[in-house]
Amino acid sequence: MAATDDRDTPRKAIDLTTRVRRRVLPTLHRIKEPFGGFAQCTQHPDEYVGTVQRGLHEFRSDLEAMSFAPEPIASLKVHRDGRLSCGSWVHRTSPFATWQLHVALFENGADAVEVFAHRERSWLRHPYKHYTGQGWDMSGGVQRMRSLLSAHDVAFRVE
Repeated sequence: MAATDDRDTPRKAIDLTTRVRRRVLPTLHRIKEPFGGFAQCTQHPDEYVGTVQRGLHEFRSDLEAMSFAPEPIASLKVHRDGRLSCGSWVHRTSPFATWQLHVALFENGADAVEVFAHRERSWLRHPYKHYTGQGWDMSGGVQRMRSLLSAHDVAFRVE
């Protein structure tokens, strides 16, 4: 199934960084793929945290309150149904922490965001280990993100 860029999504919901990533990373992926590299990947369903009943803009504010920062360097995630991620966010205990919690967001209508997460080595501290997925932890990331959402009173449902 072909990836979509959510042209029906209101432009104000999708930030400039995400729009640029959606335009640039598929081309970069086509260049890197023959050499075993990637800049785009299919979102793994085991990373599903839950669906938050808030608009994208409102949920971004929640992420900032939880000390997440936008992550423009991450690969572009493609949902199994072809939707492109509408944001990539990261939480680190410090700028050069060994580990980071990486969150990918997918709009599910105008007032819901599907959240996916994994724990991984930080690309700032361990770029090669990060890129090759050494230590990638889906279940730990999902559990940590669910815990953070609950601790910050952000309701979510698991579908």
